[in-house]
Amino acid sequence: MAYRLKLKASLALEVRRIALEQIELARSALSRRSDHASAVHDARRSLKRLRAMLRLVRPAVGESWFKHGNRQLADLGQRLSRRRDLDVMVVTLSKLENGSGGLAKAVADRLRRSVQRSRRRANGPVAPQSDRSLGSDLRRAERLFPGERLRRIELKHIADGLQQSYRRARHAFREAYDCSSDEAFHNWRKTTQAHWRHMQLLGRGWPESIGARAAEAKELSRLLGEDHDLSVLLAFARGKECSHLSAPDLAALTAACLAAQGQIRDVAKLHGERLFADRPGQLSKRILRYWKAAEGLSSLLPPVQEPSPTRLTARALAAASRASAGRSRSRRQNRKQPSA
Repeated sequence: MAYRLKLKASLALEVRRIALEQIELARSALSRRSDHASAVHDARRSLKRLRAMLRLVRPAVGESWFKHGNRQLADLGQRLSRRRDLDVMVVTLSKLENGSGGLAKAVADRLRRSVQRSRRRANGPVAPQSDRSLGSDLRRAERLFPGERLRRIELKHIADGLQQSYRRARHAFREAYDCSSDEAFHNWRKTTQAHWRHMQLLGRGWPESIGARAAEAKELSRLLGEDHDLSVLLAFARGKECSHLSAPDLAALTAACLAAQGQIRDVAKLHGERLFADRPGQLSKRILRYWKAAEGLSSLLPPVQEPSPTRLTARALAAASRASAGRSRSRRQNRKQPSA
């Protein structure tokens, strides 16, 4: 099923449906034995969707419940982040090496060997057991979306949750360029991702308009993700696992990372100006109006009648019975006719 709320459906049932689907997707990803990097990526993506939806319904579930659930889901994601970071470092190194004015191949190769050693340790014999443990913890995460707590959700709660989350993202945008720290840009990325997911969830309100916002937020998230990957690679190179890197190697890597981040942040700022142009109250009210109008429009359309499996089966049996009876009559008539 799509990661979208349905029009004219119970919000409580929809939120629980989507939550259980994302939990099952994450568990299924972690049970895959092939392409471990892709499996970890898929599981983390489902966890991010869960956290974004929890943030959207925050006004309905209460602050203490939200903080407990958000912390639990964040901890699960953190247990996968180390392996994800190591997998992405290989790609980031290739981009730095092949980009214009990029990193020297010799420096990239020395750092790549350190990354590969760390990847082998992270993906060693203990990894499958760790993944099974995560699968069990994900099953327990279903309790974060109980029907009795979700029953109180109304459309106004969704609008309030959207407004609060969008305000945080808008503030994080300004904060990132005010202090220019890696941490501030990473925080902006997380809040932008949440807004992207919210636009996905509410996309049926007006697919063309809200879809454009979702696409813009997705692209901005991608840019800020590349920015974060560069800071993670640089932090790894400065750590104990890369103690053999020479000072000139580290200086060359630092220069390449900072140059790439500068280019990314220049482009990201323009996307941010466009995505976060609206005030929080303006945006939430407009999305709410879109949703209510879409519900009204959907009620004017004729309902799509899909025959149930039971009716289909009964119809097929009846048709088969008529055909069988016809064949029997034909055989009896043939037997009654005299031979020539």
